[in-house]
Amino acid sequence: MKIQKERKTPKVMLIVILVVAFILAGGAAYWYMDTNGFFKQSGNGIDKQDGNDTQIDKNNDGTTDGDDEKGTDEKPSVEIDDSGKKIAQVVVVDAGEYDTGILEVRAGVTNLTEENGKCEFTFTHNKLSVVRSSNAIFTGTGVDCQTLEIPFKDFPVKGEWQMVVKYTSNTAVGSSQTKMVMIK
Repeated sequence: MKIQKERKTPKVMLIVILVVAFILAGGAAYWYMDTNGFFKQSGNGIDKQDGNDTQIDKNNDGTTDGDDEKGTDEKPSVEIDDSGKKIAQVVVVDAGEYDTGILEVRAGVTNLTEENGKCEFTFTHNKLSVVRSSNAIFTGTGVDCQTLEIPFKDFPVKGEWQMVVKYTSNTAVGSSQTKMVMIK
């Protein structure tokens, strides 16, 4: 009776192929995360705006050790109007009836991060107008207008009204595009 020796070559080859596949998959995952900013430094100090560059206060003492790093999650560029104020990009996120007889409006500023702004909501229909305001809230990543809730009964007539949201602060001003809202 002859005992046949098992061939280990196919098993070794399979292990080698699996190891190479894992290395390639790991390298691809690292490349993907690196190109999408996963390994970039963020939230590791105080972000200070200095022109168009963001300096990271690595020492938490106001110094940066001469390291100027270009921010990767910058807000869109901010233009300046004729009066020297920043032009705020105001967007209406949502406007609709969620509680019976109440219009809810959500808006915000997409290109600024500041505090102490105001939002003014102007509704017009023919020569009629209704104006309300709310505080702007700094969210850490942007500026949101405090949600406006206005009863339909505050509008003198039913029908389709035009709405514009204006943002103002000591340093910025801007208005949304006109949005149509239905008052029932």
